[in-house]
Amino acid sequence: MPFQSALIGAGNTIKSVVVLLSSMTPILENKGSILLGAALNLKWYLAYIGSSIGSFLPVPFLLRAGERGLNGIRRFRLGAKVLRRTDEFVQRHRGFFDRRGCLALALIVSIPFTGIGCWAGVLLSDLLGLDRRRSACAILIGIAISGFLTTAATYGLLLGVRQLILN
Repeated sequence: MPFQSALIGAGNTIKSVVVLLSSMTPILENKGSILLGAALNLKWYLAYIGSSIGSFLPVPFLLRAGERGLNGIRRFRLGAKVLRRTDEFVQRHRGFFDRRGCLALALIVSIPFTGIGCWAGVLLSDLLGLDRRRSACAILIGIAISGFLTTAATYGLLLGVRQLILN
């Protein structure tokens, strides 16, 4: 509890750094970190920029890891199961991914649900064998769209609730 009170009382710089660091984690990514920024009363544009930058920071390193990272994940039972299901999904929709690989990648990353984001995009890019630079651009576009949608929904909802409470 002391950490939470210190964080709420901290300045925008500290809150922005916390949002940036939380957005680098898998599962949370920019969706969870924008919600965290809203909970910390961080201005919407600081939450959006911090979460977008933080979400993209691990992408070049993850893309570079490529097949080694996939083989490392396959050593674990849960990881192997997830990768097997993802492989099956990719094979079922192979024609679509071959024609529209980077567009599909940007679209999948831009879905504003927690757990579907840049980490999943990197995984999909590796499974499809897409070009790293084009994949990084597609993931960046997806992060920007997802962050925009999440920011608009989160801060719009907060604004609406505050208006209801104050009136």
